[in-house]
Amino acid sequence: MASFDPFPVLTTPRLRLRALEPGDAERILRIQSDPEVNRYLGRAPFSSLAEAEQRIDVITAGIREHTSINWGITLQESGELVGDACFWRWNKPHRWAEIGYDLLPAFWKRGIMTEALRAILRFGFESMDLHRVEAQLTPENRASARVLERLGFTREGQHRQNWYYDGRYTDTAVYGLLRDELGAAAT
Repeated sequence: MASFDPFPVLTTPRLRLRALEPGDAERILRIQSDPEVNRYLGRAPFSSLAEAEQRIDVITAGIREHTSINWGITLQESGELVGDACFWRWNKPHRWAEIGYDLLPAFWKRGIMTEALRAILRFGFESMDLHRVEAQLTPENRASARVLERLGFTREGQHRQNWYYDGRYTDTAVYGLLRDELGAAAT
C-alpha cells in the first residue's frame, strides 16, 4: 500500500505536485473563492481565510489517516500554487477512488491539469494499487470532460438530479478509468 510519509512529491516537465501547507491558505482562498472555479461545483465559494485554513486541515487529516491524498499544483519555474488535485472517497477494499481537481482560470487551456492528472493517475494505479478511478462532474462542464477524455476516461453514465444546491437539483456525469486503460493516461 502507498506510503504518504514522506509525502509523495510528483514532478512533470512544468509542474511540481506537493503537499499543501498552512502557508498556502491565501492561495487556496483565491482558488476556492473564484466564481469561475466554483461555477460547476455545486457549493458556495469560500469567503474567508478561515475556510481555506480549515480545508487544509481536513486535507492534512485525510493524508495522515490514509483516507485521501491531495496535491498542490505548483509551477516548476516560479513555485506558484495554481490549483490542486486529489484522490478522495478512497474505497480500499474495492481498489477505487474518486479524483477531484481545481485550477485558477488564468491557467486554463494550457494543458496544466492534464499534465498534473497524468502524474497523479500514474501514482494512484502504481503506488495506491487502484484498479479504478472515477470522476463526477456537472454535465455542462465540457472543459473538465475534455480533460478527462484526453486522459482516457470513459463517460459511463449520468445520475439524474442527485445534487441539490442553491435551490435546484443538478445532474452528475460519471466518468471512469481502469488500471488497464492507464496507457492512454500515461502517455
